[in-house]
Amino acid sequence: MTALAAVVDVGSNSVRLLLFERMAPDGAVGQRVVTVTGLGRGAAPNGAVSSEALKRLDACLASYAERITGAGGPPVVAVGTAAVREAPNRDAIAAVVRQRLATELVVVPGEREAALAFAGARLALPPGAGPCRVIDIGGASTEVVEGDASGPRSLVSLPLGVVRQAGRTPEAARREAERLVRAGAGGFATAGPVVGVAGTVTQVAAIHAGEYDPEVIHRMGLTRADIQSVLDRVNPLADAARRAVPGMHPDRTDVIVNGAAILLGVLDGLGADAVIVSERDLLDGICLDPALVAPAA
Repeated sequence: MTALAAVVDVGSNSVRLLLFERMAPDGAVGQRVVTVTGLGRGAAPNGAVSSEALKRLDACLASYAERITGAGGPPVVAVGTAAVREAPNRDAIAAVVRQRLATELVVVPGEREAALAFAGARLALPPGAGPCRVIDIGGASTEVVEGDASGPRSLVSLPLGVVRQAGRTPEAARREAERLVRAGAGGFATAGPVVGVAGTVTQVAAIHAGEYDPEVIHRMGLTRADIQSVLDRVNPLADAARRAVPGMHPDRTDVIVNGAAILLGVLDGLGADAVIVSERDLLDGICLDPALVAPAA
C-alpha cells in the first residue's frame, strides 16, 4: 500500500493516524490507527503538558513513523487541537512531532477544528442531506457546529472534554456540559439530526453494540435511553470489570463514564433526543481541505 498522505491528529486524549490513499464518496480511504496517549492527563494548572505525556507522545509517534515509512513515506500533515492550543509549552510538543515525523505541527484554532470535523461528519449523511448539527467531544474541548451541505453556519469550541472534566461526578459533568452547550450554542438552528464524532461517541456505540466494528457503528443511531443504559452499566464497575465489558477499549476505561455523561449533557443542551454516530470526522475533514492535504495530481 502506498499512501497519498499521512494525516496525524494530536489530540488531548488520543493521537490518530490516517494513511490516506484516496477520497471516496463516504470518506477517506486508508488505514486508521488510534493510540490513547492522554496528552492532557496530568497537565499543570496552566495547561502545560507533562514530561510523562511528552514521552507517551514520543513513543506513539515513533511507531507511527515506522508505519508511514512502510506506506511509502508520503508527506505528513500533523494537526494539533485543544491540548496543544492551550499548552504554554506547545513548542515542546511541536519538537517531538518535528523529530519523529519530520514535519511542522499545524495548531488549528477551535473554530477551524469545528469546521473540519463538520466536513468529515457530514459524510455519514445521505447525499443531498439538509441541515444538521455536529458534536465532537474531545479530551479538552467540545465543538458544536450547525450547518448544511454548503458548510458550517454557526460553530463554537467549548472548554469541555473527558480529560478536562476528569474528577467530576457523572451528574456534575452532565450539568456542566448542558450549561456550556446552552450558553455557547443555544442560539443555533435546531433543524436536522445531530451527528456525533470522535472517541467518546464511538466508544458508547461500541458498548451499546457489544463490539467495536466500524461498519456496525458508522451511522448507528443512539437514543438518550441507549446512552443512559451504557452509563448505568459502566459507572458502578471497577476498572478491571469495566475492561471486560464487550466493546470497551481498555485505554478508555478511565474516561468512559464522564464521556457518556458529557454526551447526555450535550444532547440536553441542544434539546436533542438522539445522535447519529459517524466514523468520518476531523481526519476526513483534513483530507478534504486542499490547504492541508494537496489533492492528487
